[in-house]
Amino acid sequence: MPKQKSITELQDEKRGLITRSKEIIAEARKENRQFSTEESKEMGEAQTRMAEINIMIEEQESENRGKSKPQKTERYSLRKSIASLAFGTPLDGVNAEVNAASAKNMEGTTSRNAIYLPVENRAAFTAATESQTGVLIDQEQQEILLPLQANLVLANAGAKFMTGLRGDIYWPSYSGSNVKWAGENEASQDGAGTVSKGKLFKPHRLTAYADISNTLLIQENMNFEAIIRQTLAEAIAQKVEKTAFSADAHVDGIPDGLFLTLPTNKGAMNWQRVVQMETDADVNNALFGNLAYIMRPELIGKAKTSVKDASGAGGFLFGSDGKNMLNGYKALRTTNLPTGLQEGADEHGIVFGNWADFFIGQWGSIEIKVDPYTQLLQDTTRLVINSYWDLGPIRDESFATATMK
Repeated sequence: MPKQKSITELQDEKRGLITRSKEIIAEARKENRQFSTEESKEMGEAQTRMAEINIMIEEQESENRGKSKPQKTERYSLRKSIASLAFGTPLDGVNAEVNAASAKNMEGTTSRNAIYLPVENRAAFTAATESQTGVLIDQEQQEILLPLQANLVLANAGAKFMTGLRGDIYWPSYSGSNVKWAGENEASQDGAGTVSKGKLFKPHRLTAYADISNTLLIQENMNFEAIIRQTLAEAIAQKVEKTAFSADAHVDGIPDGLFLTLPTNKGAMNWQRVVQMETDADVNNALFGNLAYIMRPELIGKAKTSVKDASGAGGFLFGSDGKNMLNGYKALRTTNLPTGLQEGADEHGIVFGNWADFFIGQWGSIEIKVDPYTQLLQDTTRLVINSYWDLGPIRDESFATATMK
């Protein structure tokens, strides 16, 4: 019985068949003819043999996988990473690998007493890498900023969320081509539009801190792991969204909110003012994309009890069909919108627009500096979180704001 060929030998044979097939094809093309009877037979035999080789290779690889010993998996833990720095021990294993991979995004601004986490991924390993190295990244726990991607209204509305950025960015805008009438023999005029740089977005530092009991840090408790991540996520995600809708005056280093300038569309909530927001976008040729209303919960309640017209025949502003629609568009609610607006300080914010034109950008990785000294007498470790963001409309005309009561 002939000796079974190894995977390497089979692969060499397959490469030889491929080379011979290419030679036959090249010769026929050179002479601009069809395959001869002998060539057709040889090509058919080569294809059949390559199919057999593929099956033999797969069978051997499957057999080898069955013989290999299962690898010991190592689970990334944010809690263990924090505890290591808090108690003066270096990061090791997968915790060190994830930290090192994420720190590369910070371009030389890293600190020895800090942990770095990517925003867009659960960790710095793909599924393929995990199967090769035995690294198991916890798939049940929330990673930094998961609430921003899943729960907060800007994500649900379809805002443009980008992470791991480097350098300032902008979206160039084009004014559109110009077309003009001309006589039969009149020379055509230049119809090229103009390109402008557009709004510049650059990183602004967003920071917060959270105090964690050292007693909790030493416990092997997956529920507590989730609490740490959720605490850090909320500290950043809520601030990002509140800033997006802010009515605060301009301050250098802080992105401007949508209510920096109070809107002229204001007063009691009624059907005319709601439709006016749609019209404001429409006259700017911006009535397309991820269109939605975002408003304070107080206005949702008002819309559910306010009729469209005096007779009541048109129904309520906010339907009772359970579809959360206002004026035919998706309506989202959040307390992150400003309240106490206008002269009487009794109106609430509401925004309508194409949320695909609202940008939320994050630069580098999330930095968590571990400070075991500030709260030493309380046996508590302070976590100082630094991240870098910018946000705002890519095109101002895509959004209409109002205040209502």
